[in-house]
Parts: sequence; structure tokens; C-alpha cells
Amino acid sequence: MLLLAACWLAACRESSAEPSSPTSPSLGAAGAIADLPPTAAPVRPTFCDRAGDDAIRDAFCSGALAPVRSLRALQALLDIEPAPPDTQPNIGDPYRIKFVAVLGHSTSLSGRFVSPINPRVIVLGKDTVSAFQRGVHHVELASRDRTRTDGSYNFYLVRFERACSTVEGGCTNADLFTPRLESDWVGLEIRDEHELENTPSDCRQCHRRSRDAGILLMRELRQPWTHFFEAYPAADVGALLPGVRGKDLTLDYLRAKDDELYGNAALHSLPVTSAFILQSVVAPAQPLLFDSRAIEEERWPYRAEGYAAEPKPTTWWNDAYAAFKRGEQLALPYYDQRASDPGKQARLTEAYVQFRSGALSADELPDFADIFPDDPHVRAQIGLQTEPDATPPEALIQACGSCHNDVLDQTLSRARFNIDLSKLGTAELANAVERLGRPSSASGAMPPPDARQLDPETRARLIEYLEQYPRTRTPEPMLEHAAKVGMMGGADPRPGGDAYP
Repeated sequence: MLLLAACWLAACRESSAEPSSPTSPSLGAAGAIADLPPTAAPVRPTFCDRAGDDAIRDAFCSGALAPVRSLRALQALLDIEPAPPDTQPNIGDPYRIKFVAVLGHSTSLSGRFVSPINPRVIVLGKDTVSAFQRGVHHVELASRDRTRTDGSYNFYLVRFERACSTVEGGCTNADLFTPRLESDWVGLEIRDEHELENTPSDCRQCHRRSRDAGILLMRELRQPWTHFFEAYPAADVGALLPGVRGKDLTLDYLRAKDDELYGNAALHSLPVTSAFILQSVVAPAQPLLFDSRAIEEERWPYRAEGYAAEPKPTTWWNDAYAAFKRGEQLALPYYDQRASDPGKQARLTEAYVQFRSGALSADELPDFADIFPDDPHVRAQIGLQTEPDATPPEALIQACGSCHNDVLDQTLSRARFNIDLSKLGTAELANAVERLGRPSSASGAMPPPDARQLDPETRARLIEYLEQYPRTRTPEPMLEHAAKVGMMGGADPRPGGDAYP
């Protein structure tokens, strides 16, 4: 799905931790932009002094800017305000009307916050695309590169600050997971992909992987678009199909939030053609494919007596997940339409209903990121952590292999660490051990907080393995193979990646 699986606009979730650039604003534990005064207008971005031409530069580099104090104001500045309710995109000219597509699951930079009741909202404008979900103080942007004719995009990350992120204790769940997050901004910073390249928010490692320019990513490139919301009520044919459908994800959201605007968009009035138009906009040759159709047919096989009563295992997805664990391709979205735990989702839904009615105070609102199953193997399949029984080499591949390999830019400081440990000296190994021992929220922690996490036992085994490696220097073929391949597989195998077989 569009910049959903593996990375959306800002970065792959499996990014490595690198210290912030010394020229960038320092970010506190709560994500505060420390050197911006309250209610300040955005400072002139560094990228304005480099060559480039797109709509984002038009907005931020043309002159003095008024303060951008809300998501709505940012959308207006970039001409990506969502279309009014009940507006249907024009399929013949998909750029004429700004529209919204919504995802209930993501393996993107902020995928650990995305669920059917805290979704990821994609707004597609004429020249600029945005992605937003509550829970974090950032908005991800891509803008068409006018210097190229191949449909390439330039990528940006906006980080904003609210008053709660500047005080001790930081923001509450009500500050992060309600409409509060979308307004009353007191500071804003925007960086481009060049500035993000050597940070955990590196967008190039996914969007420019094996290319000389970035493209929009859509993992679910063909129907049934497993994790997209659908307009409700959907066509009657949906009632004949088994399992959860896009309309069910929309209903999940409506049960919790009804007609509340989310990302300044009316999710209770979605256009029925959103996923199709997104599919028509992205490049047909995608570097990684979530084959929704193959997975659907395996999970719900049709026989003479009808569809299976219960979902079956999916060989296609299991094979792709095994390839990820070997370091041969990036991880895909979870095979199920809902990655959330049913009991947790029900409790969070009820809590939000109570909050909207005034029966639950803001201080009592729970954490909407705590919605996924507790089973560690399922959490690994969703993309939240490494497999709990992973050996140290397996853990290195799963947590670090997407960034620390032979394929990506070897001139960056990130390349000082490589999962092929035979390439490292004693100092690099010692540095990795030290960074593995840092708290996950600390600068330079390995892996960073938005990456797959290590459970305490796996972390301890990995640290011991790295500490002993300088003495043994035992070659590990699994790591050598993963480093060489660099998770570059998983592309659509059809010629040209044609999305319409």
C-alpha cells in the first residue's frame, strides 16, 4: 500500500540509530524542537540553499512564512487540504481533486501507532502527498520532482512541537491520540531526504532503494487492498465474501470516533475509489510486493461448497516472511486485515467513546499504541520486534539488516556497522555493544525506538555474542549472505510490474 509496508515517506521502521545531525535542531525525549521559540514561524530550511524544484520548496523557500500552528494550516500552505465530505475523485484526472486514503495497519516509520482506530491518513494533492497518524509529532511529505520526467518524488519530514512537549512529563495520551495533536503548534521544522539520510528517519533507504531517485511506494498494488479502509456502506457483494473487509475497518473507526475529523479529514465519508486511484498514481514497478490477491485466495479458498469457514495459513506470506528473516527482502505488512488484538481494540474503543462523551477524563485516556497482541511471535510478524527465539545472527538480520548491509550508501557513518561482522574491527564491535546497552529512547540507541525491538533475553544474547566475536572471529555465512543481498528482493515478478493483469 502507498508507502505503508516497510516505509512511508519518512523511513523504514527498521532504520538504524544514528546521532542527530549537529546542524539540526536538537530533539528532546518528547520530540520537542528545542531551538524554536514558541509560536515561531518556520525558519528557512537548509534545503532551500541546495538545488531542487518542487511544490514543497515553493511553499517554504519563497519568502517569509507566517506561523504554521496546525495540521490544517500546513495542508493549506501545501495545497493538500482533504476534499470535502462526499466528494468523489475524478478517475479521469486523479490530481484535480485532493482526496484521502486510509490505512488500518502500517510498517512505516510510525507503524507501531497505526490501527483501525488510530489510522494512517494519506492525502494526495496535485503535486504533494502527505501521511499523518496520531501518536507522534510529525507529518511525512513527498512532492513531485519537477527536474525529472520519470515521476520521481522528493521526500521531507515535518516535525512540530506543542506546548505539552516542552514541559516535564511531556504529552499525555489525550495530547497524542485526540484532535489536540492537530492544532496549537508552537514550533515547526522541516528537513529533506538529504538531511535525513544518515538518521533513523532516512527515507532514501526505501524510496530510493536501487534507484537514483525516489518513488512513491504502494505495497498492496492490486485488489483487494487488504489494509485500506473502504467507504461504508460498501456494495452488497462485500457481504458475500468471508473475513474482514475494508468496510469493517471503517466501521471499527466509526464505532470509536464517529464523525470526528482525523487528520483534518472526514473519515465517515470516504471516496469509494481511493485505493484504485492511489494504485493508478504510483509507479507500476514496485520494489516490494504484498500480493493481496494471492494471500486472500490462500487464506479463504473457495470450493464447490463455498468459502472455507475459517482462514487457512498463507504459504505466500510465510515464504515472504522467511525471506525477510534471511535478509533477502524487507518485511511486509501483516497478512491479516486487522493486526490489532480484538480485546484491546474493544477496550480502547469504549474508552474513546467515554472520552468523547465526557464520562472519561483526559488523564484517564489509555495509550492507543497498546493495541497489538502480546504474543511475541505475532508481534514479530506484525513488525514490532524480532522473533523471541532468534539467535544473535538472526536478531542482527531482523533488527539491523535493512540499514547495515553492503547495498546501501557505504560513505555514511551508518556503514561503520555492518551485520557481516567480519568487516568490523574491535572498536566498531565495542561501539555496537555500548549502543545496544542504551535505553531505547536515548540518542544513538540500537535499535532506535521506531525499529523492531529486542526483548531483554534476545538483547542480552546479542550483546554477549558481539562481546565474544573479537576473540572467535568465526565467519557466519548467514550474515555474509544477508549483508550482500541487503534485503533487495520481493519485487513484483511480472514483467514491468504491471498492476492490471
